[in-house]
Amino acid sequence: MNCINRFLKLILCFICSLSFAQQITVDNTVSPQQLIENTLIQGCVEVSNISSPSNGNSIGLGSFGYFERGTSNFPFENGIVLTTGNANSAGNGQNNTILNDGDSSWTTDSDLETTLGITNTLNATSIEFEFISISNQIQFNYILASEEYFGNFPCEYSDGFAFLIREVSTGDPYTNIALVPGTTTPVNTTTIHDEIVGFCDASNEQYFEGYNLGDTNYNGRTSVFSATATIQPNVRYQIKLIIADQTDENYDS
Repeated sequence: MNCINRFLKLILCFICSLSFAQQITVDNTVSPQQLIENTLIQGCVEVSNISSPSNGNSIGLGSFGYFERGTSNFPFENGIVLTTGNANSAGNGQNNTILNDGDSSWTTDSDLETTLGITNTLNATSIEFEFISISNQIQFNYILASEEYFGNFPCEYSDGFAFLIREVSTGDPYTNIALVPGTTTPVNTTTIHDEIVGFCDASNEQYFEGYNLGDTNYNGRTSVFSATATIQPNVRYQIKLIIADQTDENYDS
């Protein structure tokens, strides 16, 4: 029952910090196969058909990678980074400039837009795979961090992020399990933030961890979330992890 619960250690998106805490380290040369088999999946799970349909390789950027927290205070010891820019910019030394990697030739992922009901995204990074488990539940731990935790941006703008799952060969649509706890609301910067005085009220502020925390190079991030889904044992499912910029390539996540 608990084997699939070791599916953990996924982190999504990072961006700009002004404090001087120790940074995490990121390696954006690791293959999707290595990331899934060696980092994300541990025991009691059969995994196949691992790929990255969308990423920054089209413009020479490694937009996904493996991270370790080192001596920083980051909540996860290690895991996977998916970004809308250069994954190495998530850490590997303090960077006080806004992260705006990518361009309009690096396009989107249609499954993200269809599932979230959004348009005009670009600079998508996705990793997908199929799996069979003896368990009746899967669980992934993750964080969303973004440069869009800047000024009044959370009142108006958010990049797209989804954790998609569906049963293989059924024709069923994907279901997004990256949701604000107890709701059907997708996790993003407009749905999780503090009050921004003069612009908008707080939104699920209990899940906002804070600004400029120092171990990544992003302006702010959420608390740790768990994406959980009930599944049928010994049935093949497909998972797709996606993040993408909204509207333009600026202010990565």
